[in-house]
Amino acid sequence: MPIALSQKEWERIKKRTSPDKEDPEAVRRREYVNFLNTASREMTKTWPNSVENVNRRNEELRLARIEAAEQANTIFYKRYLRKKKEKQEQLMYSARDIMFKSSDAPKLLLTAVIETAVQKERIEQINFLNELRRQEAENKRKNDDHIIQQAKEWNELNELRRKRRFEVNKQHQKEILEQAHEVAERNRKAYETELNLQKIDNINASAEIDAMKEFDKDFKEREKIRIFKDMEQAKAETITRKKEQAARDKMDDRLIEVLNKSRARIERRRKQTELDVKNEKLRVLEAISNKLQSGDAEREAKEEAILQKAIKEKRDLEDARNEAQTQKNLKNKQERIALREKFLRDEEQRIHEFNTRRQFEIMNRFKNAELFKEFKENMRRVKNRKVKDYRADILKLWKEREEREARELAAKRYFYGELAEKKIRDADNKLLTHASHLLAEAKEHGRPDFAIRRAIDKYCKMYRLYPMPPLYEPIAEHMRHYEPKDESRPDPNYVYPPPPQSTADDGDESLQLGDKRDGLQGTENAGPSKQTTNKPQEDSDDYKKAGPANGLQRRNSKNDLSLPPIAMVPCKNPDCHCELKPKDS
Repeated sequence: MPIALSQKEWERIKKRTSPDKEDPEAVRRREYVNFLNTASREMTKTWPNSVENVNRRNEELRLARIEAAEQANTIFYKRYLRKKKEKQEQLMYSARDIMFKSSDAPKLLLTAVIETAVQKERIEQINFLNELRRQEAENKRKNDDHIIQQAKEWNELNELRRKRRFEVNKQHQKEILEQAHEVAERNRKAYETELNLQKIDNINASAEIDAMKEFDKDFKEREKIRIFKDMEQAKAETITRKKEQAARDKMDDRLIEVLNKSRARIERRRKQTELDVKNEKLRVLEAISNKLQSGDAEREAKEEAILQKAIKEKRDLEDARNEAQTQKNLKNKQERIALREKFLRDEEQRIHEFNTRRQFEIMNRFKNAELFKEFKENMRRVKNRKVKDYRADILKLWKEREEREARELAAKRYFYGELAEKKIRDADNKLLTHASHLLAEAKEHGRPDFAIRRAIDKYCKMYRLYPMPPLYEPIAEHMRHYEPKDESRPDPNYVYPPPPQSTADDGDESLQLGDKRDGLQGTENAGPSKQTTNKPQEDSDDYKKAGPANGLQRRNSKNDLSLPPIAMVPCKNPDCHCELKPKDS
């Protein structure tokens, strides 16, 4: 179909279809938009509330907060590491000290210290027991005199109480008899009042029954007239009959409720009256037999009539209850039918959804099979790569293991050789220094130190710290280079390991270990034990150190035990061969 265009329009179409040229108007519009954007950015660059400036300030603040938090965390972490290191050092010292005190040789020394303390306290205990026996004999003599005097007073007081109790019981018996007569008279009057009230209730119930019968008769007559007049109006008659039936049922329910309440009240009062009459007959049978002899037959007849009437009413009530139960069962049946229909509809919907879901699962299986095939191919490539990496790692680990085994062999030789000998000597120096402190402490408190010296001698013999005796001449010629060593006393340059000191900053919690209970503290004189008070522990870990006073635990204290170097005390045992004897011996 031909189209007529002007030359200007044709040129414009050619420009639009040319791929190398753009529309000048579009170029000018794009440049203008770029100019507006540039001018807007330059204009808003200095605005304090611009989006860029606000975001930049927020970012600077965020970076500053992060840097401050990192600095605070670094300071806290360094302080935390320092505190943990100090606590670990103190715990290691405590553990080493406990292990040292738990070994056999320190236990032997501790037993010797306990024996010296027991020997000193034994004499004081004997004196204390003699004093207690004397005080007990004196107290027993005083108590015997006091008991004899109290026995005399107690016998006199019992005689007086017996006489007074006899007079009081006699007066109380008289009052009880008077109260019994008053109770009997009051019960007789209450019984007569209850009989009168029962008669009044029977009259009121009869009147209510007559009123209900009259109401039923009038209602039936009105119902016949209404049915005759409304014969031609079927639909209106049905609606009106339902309303009147509901009103009549409501009225019947009210009347039946009133009647049931009256009957229940009469029955309850009758049973209560019968129970009261039975109890009263047992107590006052002779008193009322003459007065009620003539009225027994009439009363029994009335009671029998009332009983038969109550039985009839109970049967009527049971019939009405059975009818209501039948209606209720019918209603429950209809509800169960409705629930069954609803269940069938839900089951049909569930089966439909199950079939739909199964179709989708079948489609997904085909898709999963394709994906699994691709996954196996990728796993094969990954396995080949891992095999190569594993081969390189095995070669590298093989070389590292050879180097590590060589280092371990050298370390083992040093550990079981030079280091082991040094540790054994350090342990001997530590124990002997500890023994010298115990000897000085026993001398300071005036306790005998024979047991401690015997323990030291036993330790030296056990670990062969004494120098060997002179060798025989034939052997001595071949052992010229051997020099006997005496290791039964500590090295003069040895210092007992002190506990680590806390270097926590101001404001930090200082971790202090308690004083060592190793038999070096002073003991009080023998006597009654003092009552101890439970004080709160300073550290949550100190509960592990609480225990029996066996020299292996610590107590909370600010200062650790520190003793100055003490000179060795000469040994006074003539049979001992240790180096603690005086030089002149």
